[in-house]
Amino acid sequence: MKAGAIQIRKEDVTQDIRMLAELMNLSITDAVAVAVKKQLAEEQAKKADRIEEKRRKSREIMERLWALPVVGPKLSDADLYDEDGLPKSICD
Repeated sequence: MKAGAIQIRKEDVTQDIRMLAELMNLSITDAVAVAVKKQLAEEQAKKADRIEEKRRKSREIMERLWALPVVGPKLSDADLYDEDGLPKSICD
């Protein structure tokens, strides 16, 4: 990631940054750093929550699949692949 100066051209944003810095009694740079770190932590937590929710749903699906009855004999590699390791045709 390239480090360096950031220029903000939106006047309303620069005014908000200056007000925040003044209210927090911080420099503009420190006020931006605090605000960005807070927002970054929130976004990282949201992302972690979304990932955990997907994992939870996946576990639920797998548990439902594992609960299904086994019908017929279990298939082995020999049932699925030929002597060259290629999938056997379903028409055989």
